[in-house]
Amino acid sequence: MYRFFVGVDVSKGWIDVSSTEGFAATYAGRFSNSISGFKKVFSNLKKITSVEVPEWFVCFENTGTYSKLLLQWLCSQGIACREEHPAIIAKLPGMRRGKSDKLDAMLICEYAYEKRDKIKPTRMAPPAIAELKKLLSRRNFHVRQCSALKTSLKEHRSEFGAELLKQLDQYNTLLIQKHQECISFIENRIEELIQSNEEMRKNSKLSQSVIGVGPVITWYMIATTGNFKDFETSRKFSTYGGIAPFPRGSGTKKGRDKVSQLANKQIKALLSNGALSAICHDPEIRRYYQRKIAEGKMEGVVMNNVKNKLVARVFATILRGTPFVKLGNYA
Repeated sequence: MYRFFVGVDVSKGWIDVSSTEGFAATYAGRFSNSISGFKKVFSNLKKITSVEVPEWFVCFENTGTYSKLLLQWLCSQGIACREEHPAIIAKLPGMRRGKSDKLDAMLICEYAYEKRDKIKPTRMAPPAIAELKKLLSRRNFHVRQCSALKTSLKEHRSEFGAELLKQLDQYNTLLIQKHQECISFIENRIEELIQSNEEMRKNSKLSQSVIGVGPVITWYMIATTGNFKDFETSRKFSTYGGIAPFPRGSGTKKGRDKVSQLANKQIKALLSNGALSAICHDPEIRRYYQRKIAEGKMEGVVMNNVKNKLVARVFATILRGTPFVKLGNYA
């Protein structure tokens, strides 16, 4: 399907580009990370290949804000592209003695060629989902700042006198209040966004019908699943969230099943909070938790099972289109 492959190493101010129609990549140069730079790249590439643009495939690392402009431009031009996960790109080199943007661009290009039969183009998120992701990212920033402010001054209390400490504490409290105001403002905007979209509003209500799943978990699940369209099963989402156990063994050696560290740690942390809430407020989950602990199961394993139960329940409610139902064993 694709015959001309382009690898791009994205930085804040520029992009390094390489291309190939076979295995060995050729460096095409460095260009500005801007619309004018992108146009210049593809003007130059058209001079070195006879392959038509519909058969081009561009691959680059997801570098957050820096790579989003390139993704948007490529999609607007109808050019197939893959914004690859940073963990995958980081493992491409294997053993090598040096590192440079030029070499990274060539490695990414060769990776795209090698995976040409399996690699899938990245789709632009719908505007509502894209907006939700931006709001959640900003909310996460303010939450981190609040947490840092609450702990940092405590660690330095022994270093300051009583009067200075009192003044610093006052400023610290004001800063925390401002961050909390920003968090409240962002959460209100998120809820307005959810309520303004019929599909998102419906799925949000269904998700929160599951005991232990609150608004924040729901927002993140909607954002990361493309409103439950990008993950076919709860197992795939559990894998993404780092709570799905995988077997570990080779030959006659059989290890204990473990979860992978390649995961969305934000989702994993939120599901941990949801599991604790479910254990407190869901009689069925609480009985399950107590029974497994009494059987001698490790607490971490049982907690992970509870997280998987929550994810499975959410996906089940979305699939059925009806809220979670409490059965007789909830009495």
